Order: sequence, then C-alpha cells, then structure tokens
Amino acid sequence: MADMVKISEIYDGLVTSGEIFRNEAQISVLPHLDALKTELEQPVKKSLFRKAPPPPKGLYIWGGVGTGKSFLMDLFAANVDVPARRVHFHAFMQEVQNALHIARAASEQDALNVVARNLSKGLRLLALDEMQIKDIADAMIVGRLFTLMREDGVVCVTTSNRPPDDLYKDGLNRQLFLPFIAYLKEHLIVHDMQSETDFRQNRMSGAQVYFTPLNSVSSQGVEELWRDLTGGRDIRHS
Repeated sequence: MADMVKISEIYDGLVTSGEIFRNEAQISVLPHLDALKTELEQPVKKSLFRKAPPPPKGLYIWGGVGTGKSFLMDLFAANVDVPARRVHFHAFMQEVQNALHIARAASEQDALNVVARNLSKGLRLLALDEMQIKDIADAMIVGRLFTLMREDGVVCVTTSNRPPDDLYKDGLNRQLFLPFIAYLKEHLIVHDMQSETDFRQNRMSGAQVYFTPLNSVSSQGVEELWRDLTGGRDIRHS
C-alpha cells in the first residue's frame, strides 16, 4: 500500500539499488514530503455542523536546473494515496485559458469560478512542474484560481527555478500579481533546494557524447548513455 511507505524510504531504496545518487539537497526536502503525505492521507472528517478543516500547506520547491526537484515531485505524486494530477505548469495554464474561453462563450457570469471548480473535481493533489509566469493573462488570474482550488481542498506541490519573490519579475502591472506571491508564502512551504551538483552533468562526466557515423554501434551507444542519464526509467512527456 502506498500509504504504508514514506517517501524517504522509497528514496533510500532507489539509492540502495543504484538507480539514483544520494544527494543532501534532495534529502533536505524529504521530511516535508513525508509530513505532507501523512497529512494528505488522513481521512477528511466531514460534519453537518462544522466546516471541513482547511487543507494542509502545500510545498514550493525551488532551485537551479539539475537539482533533481522535478524528480522528487514526481516521486511524491506517484506514491501518495490520494487522487493526484501531475502536469507542467505552462500546459496547465494553457488548459485554464482554453476553459475560460469556453466558459465565457457560454455567458458564464463568473467563468474563473466555473473553471476552478471543474479542475478541482475529484482532485486532492495538484503537482505542477516548473512554475513560471510570463504572460500577463496568467498573472492576472492565477491568484484567484489557486485560492478557489484550495477552497475545494486541493493541495499544490510545485517546482520552480526561482523563489516566489522573483516570479513575474518586471512584468506588466506586477503590483496586481503580488497577492499571489503572498498566497504562495502563506499556503505553501517554500523550500530553497541548494545543490552544487547538476545530476545530468554528473552522470555524463567521462562519458562519450558524440557518436558518429550513424550506425547500429552508435545507436547502441546513444541508448546506453540515455539509460545512464535516466536510471533506466521509462521517461514520457506529460
């Protein structure tokens, strides 16, 4: 059962089997993931006379490229025994904007509320990879969107290359975006994931990276390098 095992125990097993490298920066995140897993898997107590308790705080994991933060988020989402969805942040916001267009075309008075409620249906954990705000259209709605989803009990775990204070930096009308930064700091634990090791560079150290001519031998070399980079995992785009 997924809920019987801590994320830290799963991580240790992968290190022991040689599938991943042990890294202190990743290990520093594991207590947060273990605690959130326990909270999420607790049954939500419902009462006719009391409001449901607020959902636990989510997690905002940030750090440079190659720190392994996306791997940890994926490991968490795959091993939490609650309805979960993992999606790239940009793809998620495209989905939201498309849904808003449809809702507005249907003359919905509060299109964002309709979209947020639909996204929250049957969902407990939303795992978003690479949070980054570039579009003013996203910047203007993201705060209320996440607030509405949290009201429906959805907890967010996200990764980013930058701290919350640097999101949408120098963006147009950024002052209207600042409440979302405050939201992130209040409702998500912000974890700065420092690491001197880029796992992708470390795995390629000393490896042959140019293969020519194109033949069966070079194809096998590329395949072996790919297996080393991915730890033999089946990597698919979401």
